[in-house]
Amino acid sequence: MEKNFRILQRFAYSLIVLIMSYIILTKLKHILYPIALAMLFSYLLYPMVSLFENKLKFPRTLSIFLSLLVGVLIISGIANLFILQVGVFIKDFPLFKDQATENLIELQTIIETKFHFSVEEQEIWLQNQLDLIFDTSGAFLKTMAKGATVTLETIIFIPIFAFFMLFYRDRGKIFILKLAKARNSKLTEDLLQQISKVTIKYMVGLVSVVAILAVTHSLALSIVGVKYAIVLGIMAATISFIPYFGTLISGIIPLTFSIILSSNPYEPVFVLIYFLVITFVDHNILTPTITGGNVNLNPLVTIIGLIIAAEVWGITGMIIIVPTIAIIKIICDNVEGLEPYGYILGIKQHGLDFKKIKESLKKE
Repeated sequence: MEKNFRILQRFAYSLIVLIMSYIILTKLKHILYPIALAMLFSYLLYPMVSLFENKLKFPRTLSIFLSLLVGVLIISGIANLFILQVGVFIKDFPLFKDQATENLIELQTIIETKFHFSVEEQEIWLQNQLDLIFDTSGAFLKTMAKGATVTLETIIFIPIFAFFMLFYRDRGKIFILKLAKARNSKLTEDLLQQISKVTIKYMVGLVSVVAILAVTHSLALSIVGVKYAIVLGIMAATISFIPYFGTLISGIIPLTFSIILSSNPYEPVFVLIYFLVITFVDHNILTPTITGGNVNLNPLVTIIGLIIAAEVWGITGMIIIVPTIAIIKIICDNVEGLEPYGYILGIKQHGLDFKKIKESLKKE
């Protein structure tokens, strides 16, 4: 009886902790947003800071400032390129409007022929959908404006928080070690090293994968003949920051533009085939190889985590959740009694093993 009571008590405590965590994360999300993103940004910049500080012997303040400057300049350059291409897109709007109208008429004819759904019925359905969109547009625009304001505030605070996190990183490490008891100091230091190593490799690898995809998407879409290939390539690659779902849905925007704007009926087919191939390559070669084998998380757990994170923090949560689960897994793997949880969070890597492929070719 007493044992059952203790189990029930532990379950109640765990439930209270989960509920309180959810309330804190949702109520304080606009404060925690920039802190969490700045922490990931700090891990991303740390290799550059370490290069300036340890190899080139620059002062810490100058090393961090130069690293932040390089990061901001790269992001600004990409943003300016994107804005420039969007400007071209807006300028050419009257030109592709006629093509889009022609494609829409052709699509309506196909629907009428194949599904016996008359053009008039299609127009009535489309008008009803447009009325619904306009009825809800006011609330949507207010939400977008509020979201844009919050995003702007987040972007402003990220470099500031990242600077101080990098500057006081030693003090933060010592603080954590002081919290740990003497008998746990060695374990705590090992955990901090593993967490730092995995997070740095994951963040640098993730940005590298997105950069590779941005170039690859832009080149492939240009070769196929898709208009505004650079804008669509950058947009599709940026969506890939979201694990699993990002690469899968990144082709929707280029495919939609291709269907609407292209006079070549085969162009959307080529776009679809390309994104199916690049999704396979990304999931099996790029991401496993570049982000490193240390972030081998159970796909089911990761997808559940992505859904929960999206509910709590939106897109930001979906970006943060993977390194968070990886950190939890490292802790569980190294703390006695938590090994089963670490086991369920992880999985063996099933990407293409280049060493095995090379060895099999040599044998042949």
